[in-house]
Amino acid sequence: MACPTSFLKGVLIVLNVLLSLIGVTLIALSVYELNSSTPGTFEHIAIVVQIFVGTFVVLTSFLGCFATARVSLGLVWSYVICLLILLCLQIYIIAAAHSTDYVERSKKDFLALWADPKANAERISIIEQKYSCCGQMGSHDYVLMGRGIPISCFKAFERLAEYLFTDGCLQAVQAHATDNVAIGLIIKWLLLLVEFAALGAATHLGITVRNKLRRERF
Repeated sequence: MACPTSFLKGVLIVLNVLLSLIGVTLIALSVYELNSSTPGTFEHIAIVVQIFVGTFVVLTSFLGCFATARVSLGLVWSYVICLLILLCLQIYIIAAAHSTDYVERSKKDFLALWADPKANAERISIIEQKYSCCGQMGSHDYVLMGRGIPISCFKAFERLAEYLFTDGCLQAVQAHATDNVAIGLIIKWLLLLVEFAALGAATHLGITVRNKLRRERF
């Protein structure tokens, strides 16, 4: 009995370390994206949800490590319940991710900003520096509006011809959204698989410990 229990404990420790690493990675990427997202947009809301999920994953992994180390039946089943909640949440998020056109939403969010470039100059400036782009379709957009090309359209804010960004921000934002969707789905599916494995190992450990306690009572 000790051998299977020790093996399950080892497996659970490894899985929980993976969970915590994935959770921290998800939080870090989300916080990085949060700084350049516009409050109230779909992207901003999705990032906040990802931070919540990542935090829940990390806390659950800590509970899993503690429950495994203590081999406490109550803690193990509490961990199993947390994993079930995470799995339900994760399945919903993956289904929503596959049914949502994030690229189109990012396009609409940027066009909403560009509809009033003066009022949204600060947000547009952040996007131009982050994605090394200028204007909607290029720097000529500012010329057509009768405005000078802003300093945010230049690398390192140096107004030199060779440092001028030539790509338009609409294309850059859509390309970034495409990359984010691919990376996000990989992380979400990996997290789901690790959670399923942890759930199986934790359930097996809980049953093993419960049976051992029952035998000791008789």
